[in-house]
Amino acid sequence: MAEYKYDEEGGQFLTFVLTFLLLILIPLTYSILFPGASSAGKQGWFDSKGQKVADIKKANRRTLTNPQLNQRILFVLAGWTAVFYLFKQILSAASNSSHKVYDPFQILGIATSATEKEIKKHYKRLSVKFHPDKLTLGPNQTKEEAEGQFIELTKAYKSLTDETIRKNFELYGHPDGRQEMSMGIALPRWVIESQNNMYVLGAYGLILGVGLPYLVAKWWYGSRSKTKDGIINSTAQTYFQHLREDSDVPRIMALLAVSDEFNDEALNKRGKDREEEELSRIQAEVVKRLEAYGPKHILVDGEFKTPSIRKALILLYAYLFRIQSKSASLTKAKYVNAAKAVQLLNGLMSISLAHNWLDETLLIMDVIQRLVQAVPVQDDSCAPLLQLPHLTPEICQELIKSNSMASLGVQGLWKVPDAERRKVILNGGGVTAQEYDQIVRVMGEFPRIELVDAYFKVSGEKLVTTGAIVQFVVKLRTLPMKRDGSLLRDGARMDAKRVDEETSVRPGSEEDDDVKLDALIGRKDASADTEGKQPVGYARAPYFLEERKPSWWVMIGDHKMNRVIVQPSKVSDIGPDKVRTFSVQFQAPPQPGLYTFQAVVKSDSYLGSDAARYVKLKVDDPSALEEEDLEDEISDPEEDTLAGQMAMMRGGKVKPSRADRESSEEEQDESDEEDGSSTEEEEESGEGSESDSDEDDSD
Repeated sequence: MAEYKYDEEGGQFLTFVLTFLLLILIPLTYSILFPGASSAGKQGWFDSKGQKVADIKKANRRTLTNPQLNQRILFVLAGWTAVFYLFKQILSAASNSSHKVYDPFQILGIATSATEKEIKKHYKRLSVKFHPDKLTLGPNQTKEEAEGQFIELTKAYKSLTDETIRKNFELYGHPDGRQEMSMGIALPRWVIESQNNMYVLGAYGLILGVGLPYLVAKWWYGSRSKTKDGIINSTAQTYFQHLREDSDVPRIMALLAVSDEFNDEALNKRGKDREEEELSRIQAEVVKRLEAYGPKHILVDGEFKTPSIRKALILLYAYLFRIQSKSASLTKAKYVNAAKAVQLLNGLMSISLAHNWLDETLLIMDVIQRLVQAVPVQDDSCAPLLQLPHLTPEICQELIKSNSMASLGVQGLWKVPDAERRKVILNGGGVTAQEYDQIVRVMGEFPRIELVDAYFKVSGEKLVTTGAIVQFVVKLRTLPMKRDGSLLRDGARMDAKRVDEETSVRPGSEEDDDVKLDALIGRKDASADTEGKQPVGYARAPYFLEERKPSWWVMIGDHKMNRVIVQPSKVSDIGPDKVRTFSVQFQAPPQPGLYTFQAVVKSDSYLGSDAARYVKLKVDDPSALEEEDLEDEISDPEEDTLAGQMAMMRGGKVKPSRADRESSEEEQDESDEEDGSSTEEEEESGEGSESDSDEDDSD
């Protein structure tokens, strides 16, 4: 008979809690200890993880004085502490449990490997020692206890030697056969005891009535306080009010500095920062660097509304100019602010795209590139070269003076003769030979982007009509100089031939319809956007605080109108071994005509890895498509297809199979050749007879 009872000893309930806790802690601990499967990149050392400058490595290094314990780490530490405590309690409950596993070897005190002869011999010694008639009772021992102990010894002996009793033990785990079964509920008994009802109900009320609504409200108001880009609403409102179509770089930097994300209320109330002396020194250095670019850039030299705005702007420029700081706190704040600024720039770009401002959007993308690589936002000549290790602005200027090819960026410096590069970098720049080899190695693997092809198409149609859903298809790949040293201009080879002079529209195919259908039914592998994917690792950005996967924006714009025609979409996993095909959809213009747009591919991590191409979209009136349909006759089905068989049964027209048509065409060609040869012979014979007749007449 089954009996249901609560877990009075607490072992089952604690085991349940321990199991549930381990299901959460094990994967969470693994993600903390091993954040990446491997530090090696997907394509080699260039895209491997951890290529950061010493200041970032030092800031990210955990030490006893700087453990860097975030909420997740604290939760894991507390969880494992609870695991050890629960494990100890379970062991204690198991040792004191009344539901012990019957073990005859333990009762007899003999090894499990003992033979039957050894068991009998050992039992004889025990029976002489513990037989009730021969046992001398202890001071606290009764005769019943002695008899019970001897009975247990006898049961254990028989469960190992007697065939019937041993069978019961093997089948039911006890020499007496099937025991009483009990069903346990893994909850301690105090949960249902009447004197604890108020406490249990109070705990339920706190969890369900207070805790759960608090978490929901915190999530709700937290999500409402920020935009979808993770920007505080007040910051987004400031951007919306002050971002203009012609905002230049100094204004963008000022908008970043006044963001509420950088607002330090304690600093504003205190008025002076503890690192004021060092901050003033950095400010003077920043002003000195900005003077070379004109007075409009010097916004950091003047009065500020709050000290936190001043500090944020100075640290952003210090990051871009790579100015070192003697203060550890300012150094860390400099890298943290730069990473936060990239997120804020994405919010600025969303506002610019809401207005469809093309030039402003491209400018914000440029600033993102420069913040990721920590290069000056005002300098267009030396900035691309500063992506290479160990190069300084002074060395870059000397390289450009010595050879104008260096002004083309990383690919131009690759074309400079090695002896000339060595002369400037090694002799004049003070770079060691080992560092020079690293420069050349990074330069050879730099991921330039090549725009292999770009065109428009409409699935299943040859023309693009007004209001039609158009697919813009781009084919991309990275082209490191080590693999192909050809110079690229706007992502195209110098000797590349333009395919589409009049229009960039390509006719759709049946495969396009299949891809579209597969995308609708959820087949991800069949989508054209997955074609040519090649896994890549991390972007090489030594000065950027976070690890970043490189991506490219793909968009269409009209520079004449300064408008974004197709909103940018991000594409990643572009490698040198495969051509990555990516497509975006948009609606054709409502008026027919020939439209000239510019396809733009913009990197979010590198300078000099962009591409652009003019594409022409010819939009026809829908009547042109109807006329084309009227001209095209509906083709009859082939006789060897299912549709052809059905048409033959109905008495309809069918056309021969493809094999029959090909054979008939070959016969026709052969007959045409025979006819041609006979005609030639007749012509030759005719010419001969005419000549003979002429001769006869002459005679």
